[in-house]
Amino acid sequence: MQNTVFADKSILTTLILATIIVFSLPLILPHITHEYMIYHVLLHMITMLIAVLLVIISSIAYYRSRSTRMLLLMVALIALSISESINFLASVDVLRFTYIPLINIEVPHLLILLTLVFLLIGVLKVS
Repeated sequence: MQNTVFADKSILTTLILATIIVFSLPLILPHITHEYMIYHVLLHMITMLIAVLLVIISSIAYYRSRSTRMLLLMVALIALSISESINFLASVDVLRFTYIPLINIEVPHLLILLTLVFLLIGVLKVS
């Protein structure tokens, strides 16, 4: 019964990515006529989709192995996908406030730093 959740990874991945694309279309369509802005928006959408795909793959790998390294990799990729989602929403003008005013640092940059820290810990962790 447990293995039926991830029985067909391609169908699960396709459904999740298609859902993200469908919900992103209303955000992308107003920018379709802007000559260069659409490329910027599509760039952030594609990187967000790749990050979510990597989260799905790492979640399945962690689900199977239950190792600390896979957990650290999964957390790093979750931080990356959140960062890319914020960048995507900022590129379509849904989010305007993406920085912490007290220290004047953008939230996506902190999340990318968190991603790199978790990747480093996962790589350097001795089993």
